[in-house]
Amino acid sequence: RAIVAYSSGRRPKLKIVAAFDVDSAKTGGVIHGCRCHRLDRMSKVCREKGINIGIITVPANQAQSTADKLVRAGVTGIMNFAPTPLHVPPEVYVENMDITTSLEKVAYFARM
Repeated sequence: RAIVAYSSGRRPKLKIVAAFDVDSAKTGGVIHGCRCHRLDRMSKVCREKGINIGIITVPANQAQSTADKLVRAGVTGIMNFAPTPLHVPPEVYVENMDITTSLEKVAYFARM
């Protein structure tokens, strides 16, 4: 929700067009203008919408399987917020976002 809300309308050429979840209370709905689909529809939706970038925001133990699904769906760029490294084919670019390290850095400089 936070990433979709943050990015909504900021960059017209870089738009989040689909979200996926396993929680049936979230799927089928719209989050800040972005339709949330069942996870089992990922491949179909990615191909239909021409999605080539994915954002992973799942627990560490689900990150690799999520990355595997994204790669099978044709995604070639992944932003990974999960606190674990991903193993993907060489043609897939992964940018790891380590929020804990960033928070530690802020905490360190805030004490100065």
